[in-house]
Amino acid sequence: MRLKPLLLCLCLTLVSGCLPKNKDWTHPQMPNPRKEDQLFVEDTKFCEGKIGAQAAGEARDKALADCLTRLGWKRVERD
Repeated sequence: MRLKPLLLCLCLTLVSGCLPKNKDWTHPQMPNPRKEDQLFVEDTKFCEGKIGAQAAGEARDKALADCLTRLGWKRVERD
């Protein structure tokens, strides 16, 4: 009797780790989601380094978006 709820919890835990992360960018040339996430972190750090500390607010967001776009990232359309 206790085995069924335990197995259900285990299965839900395993499946929840496989769900895609909620991010606003995707890279069309990167089919592997894990590598895409790793590349996104690396490219974001690169772009933040290029932008520097001078930009703030909307100017920083626009510069980051421009940099990510130049690196091949596309913004995900949300409904």
